[in-house]
Amino acid sequence: VRNRGDRATQLSADHLVAPLAQSLKSSVGTAWTVETQLASQATKANLRGTLLAAQPPALLFTASHGMGFPLGDPRQLADQGALLCQDWPGPMLHHGPIPPEFYFSASDLPADTNLSGLISFHFACYGAGTPKFDDYAHISNVRAQIAPRAFLSELCKRELGLAAGGALAVVGHVERAWTYSFSWPGAGDDLTVFEGALDQVMAGGRLGAAMNSFSQKYADVAVSLTGVLEDERFGAARNDAVLAGLWTANNDSRSYVVLGDPAVRLKMPS
Repeated sequence: VRNRGDRATQLSADHLVAPLAQSLKSSVGTAWTVETQLASQATKANLRGTLLAAQPPALLFTASHGMGFPLGDPRQLADQGALLCQDWPGPMLHHGPIPPEFYFSASDLPADTNLSGLISFHFACYGAGTPKFDDYAHISNVRAQIAPRAFLSELCKRELGLAAGGALAVVGHVERAWTYSFSWPGAGDDLTVFEGALDQVMAGGRLGAAMNSFSQKYADVAVSLTGVLEDERFGAARNDAVLAGLWTANNDSRSYVVLGDPAVRLKMPS
């Protein structure tokens, strides 16, 4: 998705999806067909058509906003993390509540859909689930409650639990997703974790092992954050921008999860 006037989706479309697709095309050669639906193509109808096709994709990667609702909103448990599609005209042209016509939720996936053999990866806020407390509300030293309880995305649960054939697994993000996983301020783009995971999966590797690149990213950021805090403790000048960036990136990188069986592998093309 690349919504008009929306920097977040412009970044994910231009600096994550487009270069990642090109990288995968180069690395997998003719073994797989890599198709993209960018910007105007990334509509709710096209996503629905992709999933409901007679032969759905083996691997689906989406990047978009994930729907978020405040505590107490009756839509939260059903639609939190639903994928906001290109149908949304963007923040400059649309004001007020976002209608269901703009986003893809569990209710848009019919029960008789067959997603057997599929691995989905949703880069979106709340794409896999929502914690009970806000991971980023520490200004007042109080963790605000954002949901009645921690819960999984209903869309992911529907993908996995379809009676006609559920997906093998879904990878997604708990809480809000940030750009630190593919772009670092002042350092540019780095798709290493995404390229490493998807290359390994498309080479026949098990999903859980492929996700080690995300675990390593978390470990790297955590070590860097610990080092900055330790230096500050022993007298180093405090740099609030660096500290805030590392802290946000730390919370972001730890929140990628696998829903389903981490031991699954894609059925390799013959």
